[in-house]
Amino acid sequence: MYHPIIQEGVFLRTRVNQKSLAHIWLLHGFGESSLSFREVFSSELAASYSLFAPDLPGFGVSPCQPGKMSLKAAAGVTIDLISELSRNRPVLLVGHSLGSVIATWAARELGETVKAVFSIEGNLTRSDGYFSALAAEFEDATAFYRYFLDLIYERAAQSEAYQRYFASLRFASPKAMMAWGRSSAQLGETGTHGTDFASLKCEKLYYWGTESTPEETQRFIETHGIPNRQYTGDVHWPMIETPDACYHHMGEFFTSVPK
Repeated sequence: MYHPIIQEGVFLRTRVNQKSLAHIWLLHGFGESSLSFREVFSSELAASYSLFAPDLPGFGVSPCQPGKMSLKAAAGVTIDLISELSRNRPVLLVGHSLGSVIATWAARELGETVKAVFSIEGNLTRSDGYFSALAAEFEDATAFYRYFLDLIYERAAQSEAYQRYFASLRFASPKAMMAWGRSSAQLGETGTHGTDFASLKCEKLYYWGTESTPEETQRFIETHGIPNRQYTGDVHWPMIETPDACYHHMGEFFTSVPK
């Protein structure tokens, strides 16, 4: 279903389609890995696009890279990977949760190479950092990691998405978790990540749940006129809990984007 590769010390799940319309890059959220997007490789998107889902440094099976632990550094790694593996190809970015911030920064840096960004409940406001920003309350990375594992383990008993999340967390580096968490807390203070997404020049769509998206973020979407599509239910991981619908809606959006 997918072909594993290692590029610049980063593990990626890939599926290359020689007749693809564009390259889709799928960027995971806080503490997660490419496992978040496992279903994309058997979705309808695989027939028309090449697919790339990296484990960013310190997450999944990609080891930490000194000096490349923050969100900004993860964006730099992403830009380098895209420049190497998708050279001269149109690129479509998908970001889930905090991964949407990375997708936004990569889109701004790569310019016309990126044709669109599809954000799955991406961080736009302080309220979206309800998990990641918890790291700012801890001094010790290991203490935070153990606390967070216990928190997600309790929720995993009732949800496949949380079970998948817990599986990824078991591979995550506590230092990387802490670095991303502190980056998230800083974003909450500045608020620039939301306006960065809203001001993207490429096509964009914010995909959000009617029960899982904070009210502050819903107001931000409306106030800034962000193109969006709603799905029903309290589901932060639609690509896991309702993959057929999620990837179908993603495909509809990408089909409408000029390549």
